[in-house]
This record gives sequence, C-alpha cells and structure tokens, in this order.
Amino acid sequence: MKQLLSLFLIIFSFGLYAQQDTTSYVIVSDIIINGNNVTKDAIIFRELTFEIGDTIPAHRLEEELRVSHENVQNTTLFNFVTFELQEDKSQSNAVILNVDVVERWYIWVFPYVAYSDRNLNAWYEADDIRRFSYGVEMKYRNFLGLKHNIDFTFISGYNQNYGLSYDIPYMTGKQLFGFKFGGGYKRDKEVPYITENNKIAYFNDDDKFAKQSAFVFVEPYCRLGHRNKFFVNFSYNNTLFHEGLSSLNSDFANAKGTRFQYFALMATYKNDFRDEQNYPLNGHYFELLMEKVGFGAFEFSPDVFYAKITTDLYRPIKGRWYWASNLTMKMSPDADAPYFLNQGLGYKNDYVRAYELYVIDAMNFALVKNNLKYAILNPVTRYIPFVKNERFGKIHFALYANLFFDCAYSWKMTVNQSSFLDNKFIFGTGVGIDFVTYYDKVLRLEYGVNDMGETGFFVHFVAPI
Repeated sequence: MKQLLSLFLIIFSFGLYAQQDTTSYVIVSDIIINGNNVTKDAIIFRELTFEIGDTIPAHRLEEELRVSHENVQNTTLFNFVTFELQEDKSQSNAVILNVDVVERWYIWVFPYVAYSDRNLNAWYEADDIRRFSYGVEMKYRNFLGLKHNIDFTFISGYNQNYGLSYDIPYMTGKQLFGFKFGGGYKRDKEVPYITENNKIAYFNDDDKFAKQSAFVFVEPYCRLGHRNKFFVNFSYNNTLFHEGLSSLNSDFANAKGTRFQYFALMATYKNDFRDEQNYPLNGHYFELLMEKVGFGAFEFSPDVFYAKITTDLYRPIKGRWYWASNLTMKMSPDADAPYFLNQGLGYKNDYVRAYELYVIDAMNFALVKNNLKYAILNPVTRYIPFVKNERFGKIHFALYANLFFDCAYSWKMTVNQSSFLDNKFIFGTGVGIDFVTYYDKVLRLEYGVNDMGETGFFVHFVAPI
C-alpha cells in the first residue's frame, strides 16, 4: 500500500510540475521606447502584439517579440530596430521591454532624373538619350510624427508629371482606418501605340504632346490586425490623345474624337507576413486586386474588368541558403482592352526574367518566379567614420548570389500574326547578384537566357520576388 501511495505521489508531482511549466507566464510591466525623436510612441505601440500589463505565456514570448519586431521594422520609419528585455525586480515574473530605434531621414527634396521606358534595359535598347525626364520630387515621410506621407512631384522634360498626394494612415483612436487622396496632371511626349513582334512601337510628335491626362483619386482603407489591409481606390481620369494616334490604332479614338473620360474602382486586399518588405528571406505574402474601369457615366468610356492574384513564399533552407517563389495570375472575362489600358507581361514586376525586352499584352496570364539564394555576405552593420548623423552614418548591407527560373503562360488573346509569344508557354533562367542596403535600396545584376536561346545582361532596382 505504501508503495502504491508513493507511486501516486510521484505521478501527481510530475503532473503538477508539467502543468505549472505549461502555464508559466511573463508580465510585461513596462515598455520603454528610445530614439524616436520624431515618431510618436503611439505609432510604435500600434505595431506591438501586446500592451503594458499584458500577461504572455512563457512559451509564446519569443514569437510575440519576433512578430512585433517585424511589424515595427516594416513601418519603413526606421533603419534599425532593437528589442531588449530586462527583468523587473519590483514584481515576480515581470519584464520591461526596451525598444531602441534609429529613425530614417523623413524629408527628401531631390532632383529627379528618370528614363522614359518600362525598365532600364528597354531604355538602353532605344538608344535615344533625349528620352529623359527631369525635375524635382519631394517626399515627406512621417509628417507630424504620425506616419503621414506627403508626395509632391514637379517633373518636366520628355514626359511631364505634376502631382500631389497626402496619406493619413490612422483616422481614428483605434488606428484602424486610413485615408489617402491626391491628383495630378501628366503630359507625355511619346506613348506606346501598338505591339509588334512583342515589342512596343512608340508614337512621337516633336511639336506636340502625344498624351495629356488629368486625374484625381480618393483611397479609404482599413487595417485588420497587424498583417491585413483592405484598400478601396476611386478615381477619375480625363485623357486626351494626339489626333495622329487614331490612324495608327483605332483604340485611341471614339466617335467624338480622342478624349476619354472614365471612373475607375479598385479594391485590394493584402495579407503580409514577410520578415522584411524590401528584401524578404522568410514569410509569405498574398494580394488580391480587382479593378473595374468605366461605369457608363461618360459616353464612349472604356469598359474593362480584371482580377489579379499575387502570392509569394520565402523560406530559409539551411545556413546561408534561401528559397523564394512567386505566383501571379491576372484574369479577365475580356480578351482585349483598349491598348492604353492593357498591361500584361513585361510591365512593372510582372515579367519573365531574360524576357525584359519583350511584352505580351495579355488580359489573362499566369507567371511563376523561383529563386535559390546564397548569402555571400549576411546582413552586417557598419559605421561610416566621417558621417556623424546616425540616420546616414550607421548602415547595413548584404550580398546574395542567386539562381533563378521563371515561366509564364498567356491565354485568350486575339491572334496577332506579328506576336510570336502570345498564347504560349515561355521561360527564362539565369544567375545574378543582389546587393541590399538601407533605405530599402536593392541593386540586381543578372545574366539570363530565355527559351528562344537569347542571352542578356539585365539591371534592376527592386527585389525579384
């Protein structure tokens, strides 16, 4: 009987110990923020998954700190963010969180010089140094220390752009709703008017602008939790094309001339679990975008609808090795859209690498990108001796080698005898070097080959995926 009683007490003791271990907790007694000379504390507190006085299970503490650190870093308000816990000796099981930040420089007024093509490689192929736009661009980030953003553009030269926008991320005390609005006026000396042999042909009149457009927009949005956002963008556009375009492509004219007015409504949902926004190595991202152009408010306005899905996956493999994949799909019930509204493969970040010099005007396509990366130099922090301001003098940088393989397929396109890449499967592969540094700067140098056997050296300034 004594042996049974002893065994019962041992089992009971182990059970009690296990129960105590799984229910151990930590109290966040205080959160101290340092280094935010401009940014209000409330902006940083909004990114934390816990508050002062919260009780966190011990086994969850590390994950809560990791997610909170990523949230603060991804505000893009700070070059560096450091979390440090210290014991609060005034009470048991209590800790104090110290959040140290190095703020970025928020006011940028700088000369603007840009090429007038889809990417640097297409501009170089055009071999026309006149195709430059220049002017002044002002960006005021974190205005009032409340993460408000002001953008002012005054650009002249080949293509002209004058605009202003204001973004207020938090309109309520609970920091759930935001609002952005703006407008502008653009004049382009040259516009694409047709795609031949999957390359863009441009219209240019030395005496007159090929395109003039005015636009205004409002964009209310809400933030659900920490990693989910929903945007609704409502815009008005008034565009006048050069009369000479109508004889080259009927899409640029209607029964009343070459002016088009239309409203557009775009809804976007974003789910962002990336560790870093500008060059992620771990996490995932999902975006669903739907846009309707034209509501019949104006006679002869375009009528286009499409949906677009983007999903990214980032995974560390082992040691210095990383993997990244992207899937992008654009779908529309329409086979065609007016040429000036149809941007398929080859625009922005929707392209197969080694096909940078080509476009595919598809309203329906699927694109897959894959990257195997090796960290030649893991992220390191250094100080520039002669720069005393920590916003510029303290820098971080990293260097990655990568092997890539991309492929895409387009469908439901109207047959164009001169376009040999439409409605078919294409792919490209190659190697590259990515240099990543602070202020979200990325320099990519890549050498690739496509399935037609063409090779090329390409330069980009954003992450591939």
